[in-house]
Amino acid sequence: MKLASRNVLQSMSNFLPFGLSSVVMFIMNLMIATILLSPSLKKLQGSGSFAMLLGLGLIVLSIFATIFMIYSYRFLLKRRTKEFGLYNILGLKKRHIVRISILELMMMFLATVIAGTVLGIILAKFFYLILIHLLGEHYFDLQWSPLAVGIVTAIFACIYLLLMIISSFSIRRQSSLELLKNASKGEREPKSRGILALLGIIFLAIGYYLAVTVASPLDALTKFFIAVLFVIFGTLLFYMSFTIWLLKRQKKNQHYYYQPKHFITVSSMLYRMKQNAVGLANITILVTMTFVTLATTVGLYSSINGFLDDYFVRNTIININTTKQQSTSFIDQVAEEDGVPLKHKIVYEMSNSMIGAMNNGKFENKQKLSSLTAVNFMTADTYQQLTGNKVHLSGNEAIAFPAVGSFNEDQVKFGNHTFKIKDKIDGIRNFPSISMTASNWLILIVNSKAEIQPVLDAASKVAGGHYTLGFETTISADMTAKDAKKLRLVISEYRVNGNKPIQRIDEGKMVSGTAPSLQSYDDMHQQFLAFAGGFLFIGLVLGFTFILGTALIIYYKQISEGEQDKRSFEILQEVGLSKNEVRQTIRSQVLLVFFLPIAVAIVHFGFAFIMIQKLISLFGTTRFSLLLLTSIGTIAVVAVIYYIIYKQTSRAYYRLVER
Repeated sequence: MKLASRNVLQSMSNFLPFGLSSVVMFIMNLMIATILLSPSLKKLQGSGSFAMLLGLGLIVLSIFATIFMIYSYRFLLKRRTKEFGLYNILGLKKRHIVRISILELMMMFLATVIAGTVLGIILAKFFYLILIHLLGEHYFDLQWSPLAVGIVTAIFACIYLLLMIISSFSIRRQSSLELLKNASKGEREPKSRGILALLGIIFLAIGYYLAVTVASPLDALTKFFIAVLFVIFGTLLFYMSFTIWLLKRQKKNQHYYYQPKHFITVSSMLYRMKQNAVGLANITILVTMTFVTLATTVGLYSSINGFLDDYFVRNTIININTTKQQSTSFIDQVAEEDGVPLKHKIVYEMSNSMIGAMNNGKFENKQKLSSLTAVNFMTADTYQQLTGNKVHLSGNEAIAFPAVGSFNEDQVKFGNHTFKIKDKIDGIRNFPSISMTASNWLILIVNSKAEIQPVLDAASKVAGGHYTLGFETTISADMTAKDAKKLRLVISEYRVNGNKPIQRIDEGKMVSGTAPSLQSYDDMHQQFLAFAGGFLFIGLVLGFTFILGTALIIYYKQISEGEQDKRSFEILQEVGLSKNEVRQTIRSQVLLVFFLPIAVAIVHFGFAFIMIQKLISLFGTTRFSLLLLTSIGTIAVVAVIYYIIYKQTSRAYYRLVER
């Protein structure tokens, strides 16, 4: 016990990076768990969905903490193998050394729990204030939960138990001589594997192709994780095989290779590329994850107001699944009876959506995600009432409005019914810009309902009679939040069943049908804010954690490489290389190692951008320019942080290798 405690205190330079990473990971997990399990969370609007996001965030952070702490501890073990070998030679048996390492870990675990709990509870209150601001709430009192401390402590107890097993296995499987030499043992020069290099490029190409060819949000949802796996494996093979193949090619180029700065850089990078490759791949993947996480969450949060402004023509929308005449009469009567004024009213009627695929102007009842198409019909009279533009259409003519996607055909065929496209328009005034999950959304303006009904009846039969396609009426009007709440309660007591009279639910009487729905701008804004704010909060926490992981991996890599390079550069100076040439060589090598990962990460994100845009549109926004702006801003901020990390950690490398 005395030896273990003295090791920790006297070797603080070795233990401090591991200890800091352990405490920070404990704090991040405790902060999420405290907010998740606090009774205060239940007092927030949308607490259910946000609790789910926090739970997922806690799982991701726990997995990341496990992987990252194993990485940190293996670095610590490698730096101490010489010390363990010396213990063995001086008479301690392997079990004694294992016992020392376990006691050291127990001390680190105890320090982590104490420091992490105190700082975690303090920072949880601070981050809770940020969360409240993002959600637009006003309840600032966070009650901390002892259960949260217990759960996170249990998670870290499992992580430290795993580290003890790793330590025991590492010490027991090596001889005294191996323990003494392991710290300074370098990697063998890797072989050039052209097949693996080609496979890495192919994997990246497949991942990029999947990302840029997604046609709809649902298609993006199914392909996202497949594309991510291809890019991760492609990135690993790119660094482990393609970079080695490229360095070997440079080595064969005599005009390039036999120059002092190129000779040393290529030889040094090639000699240790196997070890470098995994670290560089980890950094690239973490930086890409940071880009994707922050750009997605910031883009979603910043586009809420724009989406709602496009969706709400007036501040309240009522949808009733029946004809315009019946719907208008019903709402006017109910509003008048309850004293609710409907200001600036807009009413339009449109058919229910037909979902399928469009193939060269032929609508097919196939729900293929890559070409999912929604089709709605609107009469010429409705279009004229909305826009004031009069149109003349014959029985089989239609005007096409591709609300989402594009449409360039001269006709649309639905079974035996064909509509010739007379004109194509870009928009409809007083009509909401609704974001659809389908890759295409086509609205066809036809002469009358008589031309539409056979198509809807045929589609209902194809669906097996599970639902009947008809017409839905949308009523948009301005009203106060109090009136909207009153009207929502009243209409929820009624049921609509096709063209039958709208019936009120009487006590003890069963009434079939669907209830009219009412959406208000304020309520939907609060719901979106609760979800997007929680999403952004989790994104910020994960983004910060990924950046921290990137910084520590870079630091560990710089220290380990500096220790290995120190003797090499001493020899080079002894055989005649000037100090200035050594400095230039070090600088070119450090710049390559540092900025290659962020360059590759930006390329990854560039190809993923289209898929990210589709995924965000699942939550109601498709604003390309805003998402592009937030993505560029995110990349710029992360790049600045990355540069600061480079400046700070490169100093440690220079101190080790420079005379």
